[in-house]
Amino acid sequence: MKIKAKFWIEKDGEVVLGSGKTSLLLAVDRLGSIQRAAEEFGMSYRHAWGVIRKIEHRVGFKIIKTKLGGKDGGGAQLTLEGKTFIEKTDSLLKDLQAIVQKRFRQKFLKQS
Repeated sequence: MKIKAKFWIEKDGEVVLGSGKTSLLLAVDRLGSIQRAAEEFGMSYRHAWGVIRKIEHRVGFKIIKTKLGGKDGGGAQLTLEGKTFIEKTDSLLKDLQAIVQKRFRQKFLKQS
């Protein structure tokens, strides 16, 4: 047996971040591109950008900074404030998963 749990952060009843959105934002930062991160997650650029805009609107600050293309190419990465927020969120979600797994083992898988 195993247990599954999903956690997310809400503001005013609307989802701000969960593990999927956090993973998308970390991919943008890692890949330096919203387009490449969207492709990695099997979504369109337009959908990914819409997700990012909703997150930014709900948290009240810029999460991603972009640079227009051209001779040197464009790109995107987390802002300093965005990176701090995403890292805290990612850490919290992982901590919560670990707590759930530990309690599950204690309740259901303990040795007699």
